[in-house]
Amino acid sequence: MFWLRPDLDRAALGAAGWLDTALFDIDGVLIDTTGSYRRSVIAATDALVRVTGGFSDAPEPLVTPDDVERFKLAGGFNSDWDLTQAFAALWTARLREWRGTPLATRTLAQWADDAAAATRAGSGGLAWLHRAVPASAIPEWDDARWTHDEFYWGAALLRELHGRAARYTPAAPGLRQAERSLLTPETLTALGALGLERYGVITGRVSPEVEWALQLIAPAGEATAISGPYGPLAHRPFGVVVSAAQYAKPDPQALVHALQALDAHAAVYLGDTSDDLDLVLRYRAERQSATPDLPPTLAVSVATGAAAETFRERGADITISHVSELPTALTALRARLV
Repeated sequence: MFWLRPDLDRAALGAAGWLDTALFDIDGVLIDTTGSYRRSVIAATDALVRVTGGFSDAPEPLVTPDDVERFKLAGGFNSDWDLTQAFAALWTARLREWRGTPLATRTLAQWADDAAAATRAGSGGLAWLHRAVPASAIPEWDDARWTHDEFYWGAALLRELHGRAARYTPAAPGLRQAERSLLTPETLTALGALGLERYGVITGRVSPEVEWALQLIAPAGEATAISGPYGPLAHRPFGVVVSAAQYAKPDPQALVHALQALDAHAAVYLGDTSDDLDLVLRYRAERQSATPDLPPTLAVSVATGAAAETFRERGADITISHVSELPTALTALRARLV
């Protein structure tokens, strides 16, 4: 089911009149990662707390999928490495530094509310974490990153791609095998029929995660070399791929770069986290306000239920439950603009 902001009208598209470009986040939009990245966050937190931290009798589960969703909605934790560090820190402090104090009884949902408030105030994410949690409880970021990636890639690919030995799961195949593409050729055909024929990706992934994702989404695509520290940064049908190695969301330069690379006149950007929405909102506030001729860009949030309502309240232009609904939503928008 889609939703259009009630006051969304022709003024939002400026002189362009209509859209010619669609930009996509990968995880949760083009690929179902509920069984890969999000499970990797949960498994890595468990390993860091129970095994590395020595709290083998910690409650189960430490982190649920709902907890991951809340922190993604809070903003500041688009990176699953950052989120793994945050969860491990909060649980370690709860079991050690805060033991016997009221802070030890706070839930992750309550901490997510605090993280969201900090993000709205402009100092969320890891900056908030380091203010909220004692330094002695926060694991090294590299430990969080590689523990997460061990569960994501599995032992064999962790060694092949990164030259690292698995510490916790020496025989596990890796949760990345659970990923499935959500984008179909029919969706792109329908977008093309509406006049959107330029496509790009803005992702929190870095290589080789980017290459794996692009091959999964469009296995017949051809890579095209574009300058970047991690090799090919375009892959048909995507004319540009902006990875976190270039610009980390919600840095609005990521959107500026993608729009300019595609010579876009007006675009939609689809994401599923608060950082994705903030990417567009900051682009408007920080870049378009200073350079009005930058292409107008509509914020499309992929979400359902309470999450969708949160995005609407925060300024999303369109909400959809699945990328396949985008053509239907845009058809309704075009009819409104006639």
